[in-house]
Amino acid sequence: SLRLSENRKIEKNRILAGNPMASKRPTKRDLLDDSLDAILQFLHEKGLKNTKAALEKETGLKYDAKNDRLKGGYLMAAVSVYNEHQLKGTDTGKAAVERKIEDDLVNPSGGVKAPVSQGKKTEVEHKTNILDVRFLRMKGYHDYVASSDFSGRIEVTNSVTGKSKNLVPSGLVKAPILTMDFSPTNDSVVLGCMNGGSFLLDLGLSDTKEIKSEAKIIQTFEKHQKYVTRIRWNAAGTLFATCSTDKEVRIYSKIEGKEEFEISKRFQFRRGITCIEWGREAHEKLLFVSLQQDNYIHTIDVAAMKKGPRFNMNSFGDDHVSFSVLDLHTSRDGKYLLGATDKDRVIMFTSNSERQVRNFYGVETGQFFNPRVLFDENRSNVYALSYDNSIIGWDVGSQRQNTKLKGHKKMVRSFDMHLSSNVIASGSYDKTIRTYS
Repeated sequence: SLRLSENRKIEKNRILAGNPMASKRPTKRDLLDDSLDAILQFLHEKGLKNTKAALEKETGLKYDAKNDRLKGGYLMAAVSVYNEHQLKGTDTGKAAVERKIEDDLVNPSGGVKAPVSQGKKTEVEHKTNILDVRFLRMKGYHDYVASSDFSGRIEVTNSVTGKSKNLVPSGLVKAPILTMDFSPTNDSVVLGCMNGGSFLLDLGLSDTKEIKSEAKIIQTFEKHQKYVTRIRWNAAGTLFATCSTDKEVRIYSKIEGKEEFEISKRFQFRRGITCIEWGREAHEKLLFVSLQQDNYIHTIDVAAMKKGPRFNMNSFGDDHVSFSVLDLHTSRDGKYLLGATDKDRVIMFTSNSERQVRNFYGVETGQFFNPRVLFDENRSNVYALSYDNSIIGWDVGSQRQNTKLKGHKKMVRSFDMHLSSNVIASGSYDKTIRTYS
C-alpha cells in the first residue's frame, strides 16, 4: 500500500506556511500522491462513495474534504487543460469559450467583492417557525425584508434600523406561507401556501417610504393539489409563476385593464417540482425548473409558451440520479445559474446550458433539509444554507470557502440578498431574523 511520505508532509507544511522553498520541483512520488488525491477528490465530488472507500483502503490514503489543498474540480480541470493542449492548432473555438468563461469568473465586473461577515439580530421575533425571507423589490423599499411563518403571518423589518412591523396578520390567508415574492414594479406580493393556495396582496405602501398599513388580498387563485414550493415574479413584473409537488407549473399574466391575473398556461412534469427560477437579461424569457429525483434542469419558454430544452446535470451525460436540486438562483447578469443539491454540493452552470463551471463543497444537508443558495451582486461570492445552522460562503474565482456565518440557534430555513447593497437577511426555526453585511 502507498503511504504519505515524510517529504510530502514537509512539502505540505511549506505550502501552508508560504515558504518559497515550496516551489521546488516535485518528485515522481509527489506526482503520484497528487494524482491519487485528485482522483479521491473527484470520487468525493461525484458521490461515488463505495469506489472512494475502496481506493482509500487499497492506497492507504484518506481524503479529507475540509482540508483539501486542491482547487475544486481539479481532475476535470486538468483533463480540460490536457484536451486543450491536444487540440492546439485545430481549436474549434471550445477552448477559447472556456478561457473566456474562466476569465469572467475570476475577474467579475466591478472587481472581486469581500464576503459578508458581520451579523446582527433584528428586533422582530415570530411566535412560530419562519418559513421564508425576501427583500422587497419596489424602488425605495430595498432596505425592507419580509419574513413569513407557520401561522401565516408576515413581518417586515427595516434592515438598517432593525425596526419591524406586522404586514400580514395571522389568519388572513389561513395557511402557513411557504414562499413569497415581491413585485419589482409595484407594491404587491404573491404568496404560496402549504395548503396549495396562492394569493395576490396589495401592500398599501406610501410615498413616504414607510410601511403604515397591513396588506389586503386582491385575488385568490385556484389551489394546487399539493403545497406550493415556489412562487416567483419575472424581472419585468409582467408574469409570475407557481410550482408544486403536484407536478404542475402555472404561468400567470395580468388581465388587460385590471389588477387581476389569470393562468396563461399550465405545464405538467413527470415528478414533483422542487423549485423554479426565472432567467435574466438574455434569458429573461426562460423559466428554469427542477424536479424531485431527476438529473435534468428543465426550461419553459414563456415567449412561445411551451417547454424548452432540458439540460443534463451529470458531467458525463448519463442518466444516473445521485442527487436532486432543491433550489435554483440566477446571477443578476443572467450568465450563470446556481443549483443547491441535497448531497452537500452546490453546482454553478452557464445559464441555458449543461456546462458546469464551478462546484462548491463544504455545506451540510440533512434528510429533511431544504438548502438555499445565492449569488452576491456581481457574483464574486456564492452563499448556501447549511444544516449546522450556518451560512457558508465561497469565493467564485478560487472555489474555496471564505466565510461561515453563525448566530442562529436552530436550522436556517431561508435567506435573501439585498438588491442594491451587500447585505444578507436570514430567517430560522429559532424564530429570528439576522442580517449580515
